[in-house]
Amino acid sequence: MDKVNLTLYTVIGDPDRIPAGARKLFQGVAKSVSTEDDRTVIFLQDDTSIVLNLSHRQGKPDFIASHVQGMADYFSQAEADSEEVKQNILRQIACFNCVVGIVFETDDNAARTNYIVNTFFDLAQEVNGFLLYPNMHIYNGQGKLVFSIEGKSDLKEFTPIGNADVLDCGRSEDTEADKQRQARSIALLKEQGIPYAAHLRCAVTEQDACVRSRKEMLQRAAALFAVAVYSEVMLAENPDRREAFLYVNKMNEIYGIEAFLTPMEMAYIQDAESEERQRIQFAWRYECCAVLLWAAGVVEELPYPSEICDVPVIAGLFWQHKGIDDLLSKGIPRTDAEILDAADLTLRYDWACVDARVHGKEAPGALDGGVVMERHYVFDWLTGVEGDTAWDDICPHT
Repeated sequence: MDKVNLTLYTVIGDPDRIPAGARKLFQGVAKSVSTEDDRTVIFLQDDTSIVLNLSHRQGKPDFIASHVQGMADYFSQAEADSEEVKQNILRQIACFNCVVGIVFETDDNAARTNYIVNTFFDLAQEVNGFLLYPNMHIYNGQGKLVFSIEGKSDLKEFTPIGNADVLDCGRSEDTEADKQRQARSIALLKEQGIPYAAHLRCAVTEQDACVRSRKEMLQRAAALFAVAVYSEVMLAENPDRREAFLYVNKMNEIYGIEAFLTPMEMAYIQDAESEERQRIQFAWRYECCAVLLWAAGVVEELPYPSEICDVPVIAGLFWQHKGIDDLLSKGIPRTDAEILDAADLTLRYDWACVDARVHGKEAPGALDGGVVMERHYVFDWLTGVEGDTAWDDICPHT
């Protein structure tokens, strides 16, 4: 008999759901199932076995980080028919927190092989996962090709997905304040006519939240503004990189932003051959600046996210002040409660936008999905949804 290797990937809070799901799906053809630590063996009635080796970020963070990065680097080389689908599958890969290696034996009985493979597709569907074949083709639980190393896909569009229980992983129980926050958000969504998921808990509880310091907010905002201005110049019809660097250097002179740039941001501005999609991605960071300036109390309002932020106002603030300490002397920072309120509402806005995209609809309530997505990203960093995760590694979930 030959051995076949498949790999299941997903974003999940409770990884025990995977061996439990396999046990249930194979119960009609299994003699017994044993699970020890992260290894599950399904003994079939034909005296062969299926082995599942599970790795989750909870227990093997270094392995998952390395594995996911290698996978993303590999698929980033593909020349895709759809660049948008490619970028979204790369975002999906970056979010994977669970990898399951699957090994089973095959014989000349094609029906048997198809049964085993199709059962794993059922498992993938059950846990919102994806199956990777040895030929480096990624399939969703419905058996559709999501992406291949040849750049092919059966999908015209793709939205990254995960399991809602990932939001509950290792978190404290909701307090009365958390429940009231959720209730206020839902009441507002009802007023605005925006769909919502009643079961969706706050992204982070008050007990678990770790709101960044005001100084950190402004340092991050200054770095993001510098990279966004650079990107805006580079997106011009005739981009002048020297002009773009004049703005970066000026921001460094005033705010010392070089010390606050992330590895990805530094690599981007140092790349003379950056792609248009990268420039667009980093230009969107103006939206993150707007949130951070609001949280720090430097600007008064965080408008409803139906349109992009007022970039000239943000630019005026940075160019008119003399450094981080000067900005710190302006305004009064928002309370943690205010920030958590806005973060919770943003999570629910993003859920509504993602749900609309999945069902091929326009975002409800005139929401701008791009603005909402950027706000979700920065609020996750700002409130410590993923602990002390670095800016480049934030992976928002809805």
